[in-house]
Amino acid sequence: MKGTYRDLVQSFTSATGAELIFKSMISSKIVKFPAFLTNLSQDFKSSWTSENVYGRMDPISTFQNTTRTVQVGFNVPAASVDEAKQNQAKFSTLSQMLYPAYFDSTGMVIGSTEEAQSIPTTVQESEGSKTMAKSPLIRVKFGNLIRSQDGTEGLLGWIDGISFKPTLDLGMFTEGGGNFYAKNFELTFTLNVLHDDDVGVDSATGEWLGSSDRFPF
Repeated sequence: MKGTYRDLVQSFTSATGAELIFKSMISSKIVKFPAFLTNLSQDFKSSWTSENVYGRMDPISTFQNTTRTVQVGFNVPAASVDEAKQNQAKFSTLSQMLYPAYFDSTGMVIGSTEEAQSIPTTVQESEGSKTMAKSPLIRVKFGNLIRSQDGTEGLLGWIDGISFKPTLDLGMFTEGGGNFYAKNFELTFTLNVLHDDDVGVDSATGEWLGSSDRFPF
């Protein structure tokens, strides 16, 4: 049936590209949400070490690095119980992206079609336990505001947690057996960015390094 809420949302996202796209770097699974944003902010922080020297008014400061974090909050509404189920299923997929991959007994990475390319992180383990193979890195994309420097992929990084908050004032859809599905829930997360390219300025030419001078957007 045309003209339903989901049809309108799909038409809107198709026409505008207003989607938040998450891709797991372990499984390559992708989950998409319409970008009903409640918060979007980005922080760039330069770290320096300072040493006070006797007789000098200003400390001697040495640059270390510049880090970037992206904070996002968005609503995930549903107009029916079926849509609410689909939304919660997508959240389940997203939350699973925060967990690592492990080696199985054959040396293959569980949950990935690729062979392990690096030495795993070792821990004190008993016989039969698994060893971590890959960290849960994620790419996140939203239009031109959250994307890789060349604009072709999502921004690479790690998410330190996702907050799932149902809007209880709106109530929930219910089914038999005590199953509840939120009519709307808000997700919030912080992406700690890992830079794909060298980021900075060529000291000889003064030109920006990397694939695009439009950094960060």
